Amino acid sequence: MEAGKISRVAVLGAGTMGTGLALVFAEAGFRVSLYSIPDPTLDRALSVIRAGLETLAAAGRLDASRIREIMDRIVTGTDLAAAVGDNELFIEAVSEKLEVKKALFAQLDALCPTDALFVSNTSFLNIFPIVPERRLPNTAIAHFFAPAHIVPLVEVVCGEKTSEATVEALLALLRKAGRVPVLMKKYIPGFCINRIQSAIGNEVYNLLDNGYISPEDLDLAVKASLIPRAMVLGLVQRYDFTGLDLTLQNLKNNTYQYPPPNPEPDCLAGKAAQGNLGVKTGRGFYDYSGRSLEEVLAARDMALLQVLDGVGDFIYRHI
Repeated sequence: MEAGKISRVAVLGAGTMGTGLALVFAEAGFRVSLYSIPDPTLDRALSVIRAGLETLAAAGRLDASRIREIMDRIVTGTDLAAAVGDNELFIEAVSEKLEVKKALFAQLDALCPTDALFVSNTSFLNIFPIVPERRLPNTAIAHFFAPAHIVPLVEVVCGEKTSEATVEALLALLRKAGRVPVLMKKYIPGFCINRIQSAIGNEVYNLLDNGYISPEDLDLAVKASLIPRAMVLGLVQRYDFTGLDLTLQNLKNNTYQYPPPNPEPDCLAGKAAQGNLGVKTGRGFYDYSGRSLEEVLAARDMALLQVLDGVGDFIYRHI
């Protein structure tokens, strides 16, 4: 199906990611069917979507008069057949469990037209073996990042049988929705960004567990060096400025040893055991007590929008 012919999107799952996806596509002018089994989830999703739109309006990214119009494009429901309706694009955002996704794809196979596009928002799972064979040419992964209505990146991952037409249609749709899609040419667990974050995280836990630096100073260090430099040069182009000969020489420096993977670093396990799980409990590495979850998320989102307003021109720029 051609991207220009798609105007209706079904988002299946109304958790954190599904809610964000519904906002993204509704704001871009698509009619959205948001499906979830429990009604309370859908009620909360609509509240979160409205709050997200209000944050965008407060940041000057959206005319406040459009909020009602955007909300009116979203229809919620707990009946899958009704959610399928006459939609053309189906985005799966249910639990990250293969058996749950497999059951959903089987139901969609029985309900959807033959030319429908199937998309999964999984962050690491290989969904292609669980998708009905006849649907594989029209299936791809589109991994959004939370908060989906603010962070522009979407990793598009193809299966061996994903058609070129599906890839082109999905990339065009994502660009129409104001996203920045990147194409993974083949599947690898964790795709691109989560693999990089995992490698960074392993070193972060090593530094914290062994008392080399405080969480606050570590964050200050990356904010004052790595992050702004990466916004200009990314990760790969930076090597050109370092010098590929020096980079190669640095790789041979045996005085630097990578820490082995640690599935239970003390800095995480200790806090989790105390019930300090981060923003959702009011305390993690940092203290969020005295503020509601909504207040903390709004502060994060406003800050992210400020950053993106300042660096957006650099996303596609090469020095």
